[in-house]
Amino acid sequence: MTSQKRKVTVAVLIALVGATFASADVWQRFNSSNSFSVAYPGTWFRIGASADRIQLLSSKGGAEGIVIKRGQAEITALEGKGSPTKTLTQVISHYTKGSSVLLRRSVHNAAGNEGCSDLKEIISKEEPVPSIDTPSRMLRIVNTDFFCELDGHKIVILLRNWEGDNRQKEYQRVALQMAKSIRLIQR
Repeated sequence: MTSQKRKVTVAVLIALVGATFASADVWQRFNSSNSFSVAYPGTWFRIGASADRIQLLSSKGGAEGIVIKRGQAEITALEGKGSPTKTLTQVISHYTKGSSVLLRRSVHNAAGNEGCSDLKEIISKEEPVPSIDTPSRMLRIVNTDFFCELDGHKIVILLRNWEGDNRQKEYQRVALQMAKSIRLIQR
């Protein structure tokens, strides 16, 4: 190989390595005003302004609540409704009410004493609007939710995306990584 070809090959390899590192998500940490912190991908877009929760969209556009566009996901991290007075089972029931549960499982997390060592994962589907209000069948929303209890606090990671989205596994990996990063804030 000539010296010129080697220089070009090295330059291409450096460019590829640089592009790989540049495209990697830079994770940031959100500290809620009430009890927990969670890491989230800095490439996702924060929506809403709240000190007690973080809401993210995987891409620009869409809106808060149910309005996510096709090919987009929303992740919300918050302390569960009714926490700390309700049990984890009650909190899970609140967030899965009205949906069709497809999977329930425990996910072990080697978080030590600081994080959630036992996450509850619930995957469900729901109609974006009641079927009685639409003349034809619509795509459903897939929810992948992670529930964690730490010192009486029930922390919830809620992932929503459209049924059939080919990036669903990627979204689920992000939500799981966020769930594994949950920590209580010492006050």
